Amino acid sequence: MGQRKIADAGQLALSLGTAVDPDVAPSLADTTFVVVDLETTGGRATAKAPGEPYDAITEIGAVKIRGGEVLGELATLVDPGRAIPPQIVELTGITTAMVRDAPRIESVLPAFLEFSRGAVLVAHNAGFDIGFLRAAAERAELGWPRPPVLCTVKLARRVLTRDE
Repeated sequence: MGQRKIADAGQLALSLGTAVDPDVAPSLADTTFVVVDLETTGGRATAKAPGEPYDAITEIGAVKIRGGEVLGELATLVDPGRAIPPQIVELTGITTAMVRDAPRIESVLPAFLEFSRGAVLVAHNAGFDIGFLRAAAERAELGWPRPPVLCTVKLARRVLTRDE
C-alpha cells in the first residue's frame, strides 16, 4: 500500500473519533486549536490514596491557532507549593527559586480555561498534560469542560511508520 500525502487528501475535517457528517464537520482551517505544554514536579497527577502526595504543575505554555494564524499565547510559571526535585530541575531547567513568586494553579487555571474555551486542545502525550489540568481543576473545584483533545503522539503513530 502506497503512502498518501496530506496534499493528496483534499480539505481535511476534524472528527476526533466521533461519528461526524463530513458535510457539516468543521474544516481544519476553521477549527481553533490550543496547543498546550506543561512542566510538572513529576509524573503523578493524582494521589494513589487520600492523603498521599501527587505532583503539581510548574509551568503552562499554550498557543491558540486557527487557520495557521496565531490568535494568542498564554505562558506562566506556576508555584507548585513545594520544592522541585533535583531530577526535575535537571530535566526542565525550572528551579524552586524560579517559581517562588509565581501564581498558584488555582489562580492560573481559570485564565487557561477561558483562553482555551471552545478550542481543541492539542498536546504531545495529551494524557499526561490533560490529566494534570483535569486533576488541578478538580482540586480547585472548577468544572472541567471536557474539550476535544488531540494527542500528537497518537497522531504520529497513526500517520508515520516506525522507520519515519
